[in-house]
This record gives sequence, structure tokens and C-alpha cells, in this order.
Amino acid sequence: KKVSLISEAKEIQLSIIGRPNSGKSTLINKIAGNQRLLTGPEAGITRDAISTSVCWLGQNFRIFDTAGMRKKAKIQDKLEKLSVSDTLKAVRFSQIVVLLADVNSPFDSQDLKIADLTEREGRCLIIAINKWDLEKRKNEKILELRKNLSNLLPQLSGVPLVTVSGISGVGLQ
Repeated sequence: KKVSLISEAKEIQLSIIGRPNSGKSTLINKIAGNQRLLTGPEAGITRDAISTSVCWLGQNFRIFDTAGMRKKAKIQDKLEKLSVSDTLKAVRFSQIVVLLADVNSPFDSQDLKIADLTEREGRCLIIAINKWDLEKRKNEKILELRKNLSNLLPQLSGVPLVTVSGISGVGLQ
């Protein structure tokens, strides 16, 4: 039923969420086809949930770039607490949520909590493994990722797991 409601929407609301430095802003820039969002190697560049409208693959999207979500115990700064709150609001207002995980450290406890939150909010979830172009053992790694996903989050059975690169655009279709 979610799929039919989404396909009838004039503009699909999509949030990209994940830990700091997983490549959320870079991925959105690649989808948009230009440098709309500020990116860099430092964590914490994105502080607010910033939305941008794009027409991609013939569909209109409003994509929310969100601040990276660290473990609650590591959040000290009041501004960071507000950023996480903004991210949670973006999840609640989206139809689709893409959890972007870094191929070098996928499915840590924070990724699992974010995925679980998204599922509890009743949103369509896609798990995207970013920086795939850097992975040397692609066949072995995808099998390992699928196995880990089914073991760590059995309640998310059937959730799409895709591999992408925000830099090169690999896997975005």
C-alpha cells in the first residue's frame, strides 16, 4: 500500500539519514547534478535538515539532507541536540528514508538504532551502502552485508539493500 501511495504523489518526500561523514550531502549533490550542499572531510558540516527539490529519473523529489546522528552519549553540544531533533522531524515528514552507511563501517549500533526508529515511524526504508567504489571485494562484501542485515535486523526482512557511491554515482539508478 505504501508503494501505491508514493507513486501517486506529485513530489516524494525523501530523507537521507546516517552517521556523520557517511556521505549524505555528497550523495544529494550527485543526484541533483550540481553542488547544492556544502561538503567536506570534517564531521558536522550539515547542522539543519536542508531540503532541496530535484527531478530525478522523471520523478519529483524533495530530498532532506540531515545532520549526522551520533550515539546519544557522545552528544554534548546543544546545537548538535537540535540537529538530531531536526533529523527526527525529517524522518517523520518523509515517505521514504534512505539510511546511508559507510562501506568501511556498516551496521554499527547507531545505524541499527536509526533503522529501527525509521521502521517504528512506519516509513519506507532503503539501506544504502555508500563509498562502494572503494570496496575491493565487492562480491564477498555484499553477501556479508546481506547476512549481517538479516541477523542484526530480522524485523526489516525484505528492506532493499543497495550499494552506491556519492562521488562517482555508481548504483544511483
